[in-house]
Amino acid sequence: MAEIYRAKTFDAQGNAHWVAVKRVLGHLAEDEDFIQMLVDEAKIASQIRHPNIARVYEFTQAHAEYFIAMEHVDGKDLRSILERCRETEQILPPDHAAYIAAEVATALHAAHNVLDHSGRPLGIVHRDVSPSNVLCAYSGEVKLCDFGIAKASLSRVQTKTGVIKGKIKYMSPEQALGHKVDHRSDIFSLGACLYEMLTRMPPFAASNEMDLIIRVRDAKYRRINQAVDNIPPELEAICDKCLSKKLGHRYQSAGELAGDLQNFLRRHHRTYSRTQFSRYVRTLFATEIDTELRMLEEYVLGDQVDDDLGENLIAPALGPGAEYSKFSPRPTHMLDLRDARGDFAHDPGLDAAEFDLHAADTLILANGKKQRYEQQQAAENQHKIHDPRATASTHFAGDQQRDPRLASTQPGDGGEQHTGSLHAAPTRILRIDKE
Repeated sequence: MAEIYRAKTFDAQGNAHWVAVKRVLGHLAEDEDFIQMLVDEAKIASQIRHPNIARVYEFTQAHAEYFIAMEHVDGKDLRSILERCRETEQILPPDHAAYIAAEVATALHAAHNVLDHSGRPLGIVHRDVSPSNVLCAYSGEVKLCDFGIAKASLSRVQTKTGVIKGKIKYMSPEQALGHKVDHRSDIFSLGACLYEMLTRMPPFAASNEMDLIIRVRDAKYRRINQAVDNIPPELEAICDKCLSKKLGHRYQSAGELAGDLQNFLRRHHRTYSRTQFSRYVRTLFATEIDTELRMLEEYVLGDQVDDDLGENLIAPALGPGAEYSKFSPRPTHMLDLRDARGDFAHDPGLDAAEFDLHAADTLILANGKKQRYEQQQAAENQHKIHDPRATASTHFAGDQQRDPRLASTQPGDGGEQHTGSLHAAPTRILRIDKE
């Protein structure tokens, strides 16, 4: 559905903040009904406030293109963690699996119970609770992302071979059959994620989409204790209850599920903490973390400003007191990639990049060489990327300090993946290349 970028924004005091920016793919941007659905859903999603849910700050139109600015989570998605477990032939430890699932369940419970201004339930259903939408920060935090986006994207790509197949693996039986869904569909999907965390394989698999739909419809899967050893029966029972075919046999609320998972941790892992999960993720991706730190040193800051900063289409829903409003109204620099292409023609990543990609109040940074940048600095009195206003290690309002690492990104459905990450209004896109 989108290309993903890492971006940076500055508040009025000049403090830097990371954001993630998703650029809606061109063929989807031309679909007015799809865009309107995205806007409507983003307005709802932007009102969700919970520490386990990645915030939506902007849905912006600029130069006939659309961008979604979201909270940046510095870490890896659950899909990357599961892939690493498969590569190394190790099971994700059950305590970490229970912790991740409990955090996601807590996020779902908060979203499922969001009320409108008159106190009526909004009836929010995620519809795409899957490993690629579960973000695991290096700090140990777990956040669920893409609330409000799944409904529109799934309606647009449901006939595309491969795309829907990848989604069906985590769908509830009622969703796979195209029936109306409620919050219990998300609980089933989270159960499918928990099953994969415990066994390294999704509960439902088949060689073609029709067979996969049948397997999901019947909710028949191999029992966890038949697939792997040494999984606590209590945790297996929790997973089985999530994966019940009948709605009435599932957990009736995500809060109930979160409670059982937290009780499991208290009984079996009394001293478990977020710090332990942080240590696990950092160890699992130690090499990548070092590489990402070195890559950040390659970035340079452009010098051209585009006065058309676009329009935040969900600003009316957020209101004048919204969090995004605390950021500065415009960037100080803008790099036109058309001018840079000649200097970076040898860089395949830049050759493939789009031109003038910027959302409201957005600055784009290019992936360049230090030598070229130092030459520009002497001639144009530029600021280097390690200027305090442009460092990756910053404080969010009321939040902990972030490490200057690239976050893992999730490729949009049908789109290409860019290494990137996101956070709020006046946005500076750091990297434009293929992963």
